[in-house]
Amino acid sequence: MRQIVQTIEDVPPGYEQIFPRVVLRYREIHEVMLYFLTSLGRDFIDIVELGVGAGELTSEVLRRFPEAGVEAIDLSPKMLEVASQKLLPYKDRVNLIHSDFGTYEFMREYDLAISSMAMHHLPDKDKLKLMKSIHRSLKEEGVFLFGDLVQSPSSYLDKKFFRIWKNYLRFDGLSRDEIDSRMKGHLNNDLPATLPELLHWMKEAGFRDVDCLWKYFNHAVVVGIK
Repeated sequence: MRQIVQTIEDVPPGYEQIFPRVVLRYREIHEVMLYFLTSLGRDFIDIVELGVGAGELTSEVLRRFPEAGVEAIDLSPKMLEVASQKLLPYKDRVNLIHSDFGTYEFMREYDLAISSMAMHHLPDKDKLKLMKSIHRSLKEEGVFLFGDLVQSPSSYLDKKFFRIWKNYLRFDGLSRDEIDSRMKGHLNNDLPATLPELLHWMKEAGFRDVDCLWKYFNHAVVVGIK
């Protein structure tokens, strides 16, 4: 993932404000994840996050689960720096870890593993490896919940979804340079799997209950329960 880190470190100041605008229904992805978690009626105490980014999802999870503590992993020092500022109100409940979550060795058991717009950076074999590692690290009835970029099994639809995504960015007010930069980054760095592949790998990793909670063109939210 070194090439991806270089791309992240090169982004201009204010990236944390731009990023929510380049993901289809970014806020809705988080709301779906948070609503599902709260609807379970459980207290999630020990949580690990794969790819903390700017700390947007982390802060909402900590706000809604006041007894929770989060181990938040990210490979980018810049993103960890941004997240540390965002998460200052929860500094006693979050541990920011500079590491590659794709190869990170989980040393404890968790109630919940979460990830938002991060796993598509991994090659497919590493996605499955990570799912197996997460499954081993979860307590019984533990939850793995992630929102991510997906690829359509249909090449025709995948091209249509890509065009819809590009139009979305234009309608949201991004400049041509910003759009071109995001599309270039996607084509050069992103390795999205199809939704059927993700669901199959989650089952293969050992998760008992697996489903897609939400999908909007080439973005989806997936859950697995141990």
